[in-house]
Amino acid sequence: MADNASQNPGPAPGVPPDFAPEAASARHEADRACAACPLGRIPASVWKALFRPPFRKRHPFIFWGLCLLGLAAAFAVGRLAALPGPGERLALVSVRGPILDPAPTLAWIRQLEQDERVKGVLLRVDSPGGGAAASQEIYAALERLARKVPMVVSMGATAASGGLMVSMAGARIYANPSTVTGSIGVRMDIPQLQGLMDKVGVGQETLVTAPYKDAASWQHPLTPKDRAYLEHVLMDMHEQFVGIVAKGRHMEREQAAKLADGKIFTGQEAKALGLVDAMGGEDAALDWLAEKTGVPAARPLLRRKEAGRTALLERLLRGAAGALGLAGALEQARELGERGLAPAFLYQL
Repeated sequence: MADNASQNPGPAPGVPPDFAPEAASARHEADRACAACPLGRIPASVWKALFRPPFRKRHPFIFWGLCLLGLAAAFAVGRLAALPGPGERLALVSVRGPILDPAPTLAWIRQLEQDERVKGVLLRVDSPGGGAAASQEIYAALERLARKVPMVVSMGATAASGGLMVSMAGARIYANPSTVTGSIGVRMDIPQLQGLMDKVGVGQETLVTAPYKDAASWQHPLTPKDRAYLEHVLMDMHEQFVGIVAKGRHMEREQAAKLADGKIFTGQEAKALGLVDAMGGEDAALDWLAEKTGVPAARPLLRRKEAGRTALLERLLRGAAGALGLAGALEQARELGERGLAPAFLYQL
């Protein structure tokens, strides 16, 4: 009896006895239908994986972190793609203000000489000139660079004396009609303080082993011999300047010498005299350089990085001095602070 009971189980709980066979048959038919359906053959683990919560809900911090990294990578790739490839850059060399310390400009020029990407140089000059040797150093470095790549010059408000000298390295020179240029010549400043020292009762004696050793001393006026000696030195520098102008402008030395009387010229006058090739600003010069080299003018120029706080402070001081009409006094004070009371040979307005 017990065996018969285990072999013939009773109806399922909650199912009336009369309907037990029908329920079993229905379950059997349902099982057969599921077995025949293709979806029924997919393992349960696959269904579980399909309907699990998405990754962004299970790991939101990781998901959004990866999104930010992806955006940063896309931005970096876009910036790199926008930059020109090797050998496709134009560079800017800027000569601004009095030419006193050539070291930063010379270092930048040497860097450009070694950069194979540089195919042309835009020289922007806005300077009244400066020290004779400093101006010549920059000119010589620019001329050396110009033998390697094309160089165009854009004169700003002022490109006179030493500013004109450095411009002579360019193959083509642009100036604005009102640009102040010219001033070909040499100036020597010798401070004279003996009168002041006599008033305050201060003196100084100097011993020398050669007669011209203190020829430019601030302690006494020039003697006729001293003056003749120093004028000879100035004329030597003057002739060097004339030679640079003649070479840079492809003109006869006699023609350059006629322009070397110290006079300033407007950009318009300088063009008529052969010191300038065309009227135009920095954009016109850059367009010419782009056409000459095949490098698009719209590409960013390679620029020298300025020393952050020092450069910012200097710009602020220049701006304040200009607003107060003291720009000239500021430059003279800076120049005097750098060279002290020593005499100065200047290619300067």
